[in-house]
Amino acid sequence: MNTEAVNLEGISIFMLGITLYLIVFATSFIRLVNQFQKKEKLIATLKSDNKKNEQENILVRVDRKNQLISLNELAYIESLNDYVKLVTTESEFVTREKITNLNKKLPEKFIRIHRSFLVNSDKVNSFTTTEVNILKTNLPISRTYKKKAIEILESLPQNP
Repeated sequence: MNTEAVNLEGISIFMLGITLYLIVFATSFIRLVNQFQKKEKLIATLKSDNKKNEQENILVRVDRKNQLISLNELAYIESLNDYVKLVTTESEFVTREKITNLNKKLPEKFIRIHRSFLVNSDKVNSFTTTEVNILKTNLPISRTYKKKAIEILESLPQNP
C-alpha cells in the first residue's frame, strides 16, 4: 500500500469532516439568528400593544379640527360607510375615517362585535349571543365576530 494514497485519503476524510462541521455550525447559527429576530419582533409588538393599552385619548379629525376624545368616555364606534360615528357618554362625533384604522389604534378593551361596530368593554351593560346593550342602545353581534366577542365579554371581570 502506498503511503501517499493513505495520506491523501486521510486528508480528504479530514477535509470532509471539517466541511460537515462548518455546515452544521452555519445552519445552527442561522437558526439562532432567526430565533433572535422572531423574539425581537415579538418584543416590539408587545411594546406597541402595551403603549396602545396605556393611551388615554384618541385623536380624530372632526369638522376640520383635531379632536381629542377620552377613551374612558368613548362607549362605541359605528361605521357609516365612509364615515365613523364615535359615541361618548356625553356626545357624538362624526369623522371621515375607516373603522379598521381606528380599531388598529385602539386598546384591547375595544371589541369588534360587527363589521360596523366597535364597543368599549368597560361600558357594556349587558349582552346576549346576538346583541350588546351599551348606553341604553342595543348593538348587534354578527356571526363573523360572535365567537371571539362572546369569549372576551364572558371573560370580563364582573362589576358588583
